[in-house]
Amino acid sequence: MIKLPEIGLTFTDGDEWEAFCQSCLKIKHQQHNFKSVPADSGGDYGLDGYNSIGDAYQCYCPEKEYTDKELYEHQRDKVTTDVQKLFDYQVKLRKILNGNKIKTWHFTTPVIKSKELLLHCNAKENLVKSWNLDFIDDDFEIGLKDYEYFIPEIPSVIDSSKFLKPITYQEIDFTSTEPSDQTIEDFKAIYENNTFVENGLRKNAKLFPDNPEKNYAKNIVGLTDSQIRDFIVGEDILEKWSNFNNKLYEKFVRVRNALGKRVAKESLIPVNDNKEKLKDIDTTVRALINKEFHFLSESNKEELTAYLVSFWVLECSLDFS
Repeated sequence: MIKLPEIGLTFTDGDEWEAFCQSCLKIKHQQHNFKSVPADSGGDYGLDGYNSIGDAYQCYCPEKEYTDKELYEHQRDKVTTDVQKLFDYQVKLRKILNGNKIKTWHFTTPVIKSKELLLHCNAKENLVKSWNLDFIDDDFEIGLKDYEYFIPEIPSVIDSSKFLKPITYQEIDFTSTEPSDQTIEDFKAIYENNTFVENGLRKNAKLFPDNPEKNYAKNIVGLTDSQIRDFIVGEDILEKWSNFNNKLYEKFVRVRNALGKRVAKESLIPVNDNKEKLKDIDTTVRALINKEFHFLSESNKEELTAYLVSFWVLECSLDFS
């Protein structure tokens, strides 16, 4: 299993990684007649797919989280084994390629952590050239590609609901950093955030009964601190999201702004129960996130729902009568 927190993806095995690569490559090379090479009883011949302009791809996902040294050794051995297949299966590959030449043989793997792998690939490039195979270009190269190579295609794969393995595929999950109590206090101490804190304390007081015999001050502060925590967690997720996919991030901001205007308008109408009002808003937000951002994990959906409600309370869109 390989976790890629930068893009919120986890791959449990090589099949999932290959399916992911195939989905992305079909988009990346849709103008260049990308063709997958299915594995059969004879093996994959060191080739999982190719296009008409000389790109060939072989996919490899480590079986588990290795140390950097172990990862290099497994990747090195895989490159050695699969490059050799270009020679061993040359007759079958010649038929599969049908006149196309391989100019760059791309070794696609989730992460690359050693420059030694590059040096190993350089040596293998020279080996392949020495074979003088007619389907290998004179300027043959070995390319190393990690997950970043597919970042432009990932949004299309996700947004179009083209999940790789619909039954077992894990949804996008951006791991958020849980803020400490000190982080909360530091946030509250910053001058620019004073208004957020004041808004939270003022509005949250309206969620508690007007009872002179009880003092809810600690509860109000605790609820406000909880909302600040939700806000910080949500901002952390959105920062990662913006780096991963700015288009979908901008969509989320539009949704946030549109809903914020609606919430602000509805806040002008008095209600009998502020707690029920807050609950209804929470339900509405979660339903919209489920619809518009279905690819997110349940935990991310929950975190972003809490973030939006807290954002509106602290920022000022949501008020209570």
